[in-house]
Amino acid sequence: MVRQIATLFAKISKPKIVFYLGDHDPSGHDIERDLRHRVQSHVPTGKTFDLRRLAIFEADIQKFNLPPLRVKQSDSRAMSFLAKFSNRCVELDALPPTELRRRLRSAIEEVMDIEAWNRAVQVEQVEIASILETVSRWPTTAH
Repeated sequence: MVRQIATLFAKISKPKIVFYLGDHDPSGHDIERDLRHRVQSHVPTGKTFDLRRLAIFEADIQKFNLPPLRVKQSDSRAMSFLAKFSNRCVELDALPPTELRRRLRSAIEEVMDIEAWNRAVQVEQVEIASILETVSRWPTTAH
């Protein structure tokens, strides 16, 4: 799958941004690191991408009063995680869905051309109105 993603990224000339939503635990942070590294290692030079973590952050635990779990000491990545963060981890699904949607919407809107989007919406509305008006003039057939 990593090679497929890298091949796809290599074909795209526009900036590529990947939004990552993951657990705040050793594996959630390692998946982010590993994914970034493995995909980038297969993408040709100059065809980079930006990976942005949207959730979960350590600060979310207190801000949203999330139920923290203890880091599993048996996890081989635990020491690295503990050196950077506290001994509390949280699963992604603990974050309220409304907050996840807000973060995704905000991240997407931050990188999109809002004016171009609004123009496309206006064109679509005119096209739909035209289609409906044309259809409304079609004769009905009685059976």
